[in-house]
Amino acid sequence: MREIRRPKRVTLVIAHLGAGGAQRVAATAANALIKLGIEVHLIKVFNDPSDAYAVDPRVHRYSLGAPLGAPKRRERSSLREVFDSFASAVRNSEAYQRALTVEAFRRPMSVIAFSAELQRRTQGLRSRLRMIAPDAVLSFLTQTNILTLIAARGLPIRVVISERNDPAKQHHNLRVVLLRNLLYRRSDVVTANSTGAIESLASIVPREKLALLPNPLNISNLGAAVSFAAPTFITVTRLVAQKGIDVLLKAAAIVFAKLPAWRLAIIGDGPLGDELQSLARDLGIASRVDWLGYCDDPIPYLRAAKFFVLTSRFEGSPNALIEAMACGLASVVSDASPGPLELIGEDAGLIVPVENDEATAAAMMALATDEDLRARLGEAAIRRTEIYQVDRAIRVWLDLLHVA
Repeated sequence: MREIRRPKRVTLVIAHLGAGGAQRVAATAANALIKLGIEVHLIKVFNDPSDAYAVDPRVHRYSLGAPLGAPKRRERSSLREVFDSFASAVRNSEAYQRALTVEAFRRPMSVIAFSAELQRRTQGLRSRLRMIAPDAVLSFLTQTNILTLIAARGLPIRVVISERNDPAKQHHNLRVVLLRNLLYRRSDVVTANSTGAIESLASIVPREKLALLPNPLNISNLGAAVSFAAPTFITVTRLVAQKGIDVLLKAAAIVFAKLPAWRLAIIGDGPLGDELQSLARDLGIASRVDWLGYCDDPIPYLRAAKFFVLTSRFEGSPNALIEAMACGLASVVSDASPGPLELIGEDAGLIVPVENDEATAAAMMALATDEDLRARLGEAAIRRTEIYQVDRAIRVWLDLLHVA
């Protein structure tokens, strides 16, 4: 009798599917993999029903916040592994020993609570991984990566973890840093979406385990454009401190004083929304800024804008910038992190010092007043984003997951 071979099976692990770059990448990858005949399972660490991105109904979805089906035997290994990791740090590094001693004696109950919570979550994730028995698991973002590495330890699963930000600039608390530095080297592959991030990770992970993993984006399906009533520069972002929207607003105030016909459109929401709108009023530009809120399809707005601005204080390889470039927009980008600089290169945008509203305003003025410059940079931007087309990028994912 001819043996019937099951399809390759991949599990993706992410904290949630709310608005965010990593979440969008996970949803896009899940949809692309399922279309290629891969059996895809997606696990959310938190039971957050407000998903921002559509996932193919053929993808098996789980949440660790939901009941796990009452496994007969309670898993105990994950907590032991947490303490083993801490003990290993103490044995192998004086720096870690000092840090752990200070932390443990300063807030002993906090350490206990942290370990108990980590145990609960890793137990649930380990139970799911055992049930699914995937060929490979891919997790996104630092804390979820740590959970996945602990939960998958000893299981016959290829473990690939993905950093989606700039590890040199993103700050975590001491416990997360310690566990990241100890556990990342246990993965089969550690990925990032920029070569700069890869270089940062090389200090804690052997280079042979590091790989570049491009964001797969559906940037070929460009919808019909909307229209702005006035010439508009645009950003697409979460309204959090990392994104530097305060810098953008201050730069915009300088530009508007010289170019009164122009406007700024901001797509996105976040906890700093009220504070940033108050800043716009204080700067006297509230009537010139369009707060468009969260939008699951920013492409029509990008196509209607004149150029894109990214004033982040740190970044990985931002989807919004890739999409803007794919729409043929020139960009003004801060030099805070290597990811955006790699995207822009020398021919697809203007680079400005981070936290510098005057330099940002000068670059914005240059693009606003020079249509030929915008067109030249925009043409280069389209060429530079071809590798992020989902059909091309997903081949890299297949190779790293060993499911090609």
